[in-house]
Amino acid sequence: MLFVPKGCGVKKILFRSAEFLGSMLDPNEFIRDQQGDFLAEIAFVGRSNVGKSSLINHLLKSKGLAHASSKPGKTIILNFYKVDEALVLVDFPGYGYAARSQTDQLAWSQSIDKYFTQRKTLKLILLLVDSRRDLTQEDVEIIKWALHHQKPLLLIFTKSDTLSTKEKQQVTKKIASFHPTVSSMYYTIKESLSRDLLISKINQVVAG
Repeated sequence: MLFVPKGCGVKKILFRSAEFLGSMLDPNEFIRDQQGDFLAEIAFVGRSNVGKSSLINHLLKSKGLAHASSKPGKTIILNFYKVDEALVLVDFPGYGYAARSQTDQLAWSQSIDKYFTQRKTLKLILLLVDSRRDLTQEDVEIIKWALHHQKPLLLIFTKSDTLSTKEKQQVTKKIASFHPTVSSMYYTIKESLSRDLLISKINQVVAG
C-alpha cells in the first residue's frame, strides 16, 4: 500500500493544464501558488532511457513539454512542471549512464540526496523501471531509502505493452518477494487507462 501522509489539504488534481517552470540543479526555493502556499511535488526518478520524458508527456497530454531524447542521460538537471496550479512534477536526472564524468555524477547524486532529505513539499516518489528488465542496484537503493524514511513511493513499470499477462504476473511476484509493501503499477503510453490509474494514485497521496 502507498504510505499516505495525513492532512495534505490539497484539492483533487485533474491534470487539465501543465506548464514548464524551468530547470535547475540545486533548487533553493519552494514553489508557491498564487496565494503564497507551497505546492506539493511529485518526483520522477529512474534509470536513463527508462521512458520518463515519454511518460510525463503522456500524463500531461503534451507531445513535447518534456523532451524525450534518443540519447540516454540527456536530462542532467531537475526539470519542474506545474500542473493545474496545484502540483509540481520534478523530472530527475536518469542514473546509470556511464558516459558521465565522476564530477558530474557526484554533483547530481548530492543534489538528489539533498532534495529527497530536505524538500518538505515532496509528497510522492515515482520510481520508473523498464518492465522488461530486472531492478538495478540503484533502483533497489531508492526503494530501501524510501521505505526506511517512510517516503511515499510508487514503482511504475514502463513499456508494459510489450509484456504478456503471464510475464506481468511474474514481475509482480518478483517485486512482492523483494518487499511486500512496495506499491506498483504498469504503464504504457499507448492507451489512456494507465494515465487514469496513475492520476488516481497521485491523488490518493496528494489530495488524500
